[in-house]
Amino acid sequence: MSSASHQVRRATLDDLTGLIALWQVARLPALDLEKRLTDFQVVARSDGPLIGAVALRIQGQQGKVHSEAFFHPEQEEKFRPLLWERIQSISRSRGLTRLWTQEDAPFWHQAGFESANDALLKKLPADFRSPHGHWLTLQLRDEAALARSLEKEFEVFKLAQRDDTEGLRRKAHFIKVIAIALAVVFFGAVTAGIVYLIQQSRLARR
Repeated sequence: MSSASHQVRRATLDDLTGLIALWQVARLPALDLEKRLTDFQVVARSDGPLIGAVALRIQGQQGKVHSEAFFHPEQEEKFRPLLWERIQSISRSRGLTRLWTQEDAPFWHQAGFESANDALLKKLPADFRSPHGHWLTLQLRDEAALARSLEKEFEVFKLAQRDDTEGLRRKAHFIKVIAIALAVVFFGAVTAGIVYLIQQSRLARR
């Protein structure tokens, strides 16, 4: 995702120095975030310098949007939607069912995130939990429908396996019948040959 003036992409090692500077400006824990470099999506000017970044941490079929930062606050309104578009694209490609965030900018509410109640918080992956902060969540796919779909696919797979097993059993039985028939024919031919040789031997003695 890019234009003549900027690009939106996954962070690389070449971005680390710029990201550390960005995290320091935003007062984020740079040492901890450095370990999760590949979680970050960045928006950068085409000539190199970073404009901003946000991370998407994935656990199973859920994702956590975190550590959003921009060098200049006036750039947030323009570039935050581009990072969000990038996160949505990744979420779709990975088949995520739900996103979580503790980002508090009004944009995230406008994007569809809602405050998570106690029932929803039970779905929050343990690796995402933090001792403080208010959680927002966004359902991307119907989790119950997905579970039913997976169950149905598993049932279809089991039926296919059963059919394959039955087909192999029938094929093995057919091969066994053919083998027995060939054995009978072979035994009959050998027996007939022996009888013929005995008869010829008796005729020769006369």
